[in-house]
Amino acid sequence: MTYKQYAVHPDLKNWIRYFWSYDVCTSETQVLHVRSFADRYPRLIFQDIRSFSPIKGADGCIKPICYLSGVDTQPTDAFWDSRFSHFGISFQPHALHTFFGINAADLTDQMPDIGLLDKTEIAALLTDAHDHLERVALLSHYFYKKITQAKGDTIINNLFQGDWADRLDNEKSLAAIASHYHISERQLQRKFKQNVGVSARKFARIAKFEKSLQAISSVQYGNLTQVAYDLEYTDQSHFIKDFKLFSGLSPYDFVRQANLGSESASFIYPDPMA
Repeated sequence: MTYKQYAVHPDLKNWIRYFWSYDVCTSETQVLHVRSFADRYPRLIFQDIRSFSPIKGADGCIKPICYLSGVDTQPTDAFWDSRFSHFGISFQPHALHTFFGINAADLTDQMPDIGLLDKTEIAALLTDAHDHLERVALLSHYFYKKITQAKGDTIINNLFQGDWADRLDNEKSLAAIASHYHISERQLQRKFKQNVGVSARKFARIAKFEKSLQAISSVQYGNLTQVAYDLEYTDQSHFIKDFKLFSGLSPYDFVRQANLGSESASFIYPDPMA
């Protein structure tokens, strides 16, 4: 499997974290199971299905050629064969509201065809592109035009450009942020959910869960108590409860199951049912 990340133009870095591609071309046919966990970073995913296998949801339906994924608060499953070519974008949490002018809460746990949000030919252009670098250029131009026409929320933009977004997990921090911008805490909560798609507290819980994914990948089973302590969970049972909620697995099961690759909070496994 070949996974690559591509740099973002400085003018887009406040909204786009990175571009990425994942490619496998092999004569061996194997069904792959992709577990996507809760993820605070929205995505765009393009799949080249002319010569490669398509992505199928757990219901067996083929995903659109180019689709968006809002903030995910629960685990989902997808499947494809071991010949695939995917290209995508990892957005900043508030990017979809800024780019498309929609209430981000409407995209939480949703994966709509990009054509439903914007009457664009971008899917066809990506399909006709010669390589991933050309796709980077196409999407950079596409989103640069959007950002020049966008009316983003200044407070939320500042929140994610600074370090405020890492301090959303308690009432004292939320009150301090609201006071800094001379608005009420309720106004801040409303702005946050409209721009990001979830409440500030749920966002903070997902962020903590994502940190735990990195932490437990390098620890022994007996050290989960230390992980829970380091991430400031009340105790190990609260850590395990949140981990199961956002991944569908216990921390022990996640550590035991070797994956073939990953992108953000999505992990590729061989499908045992194939």
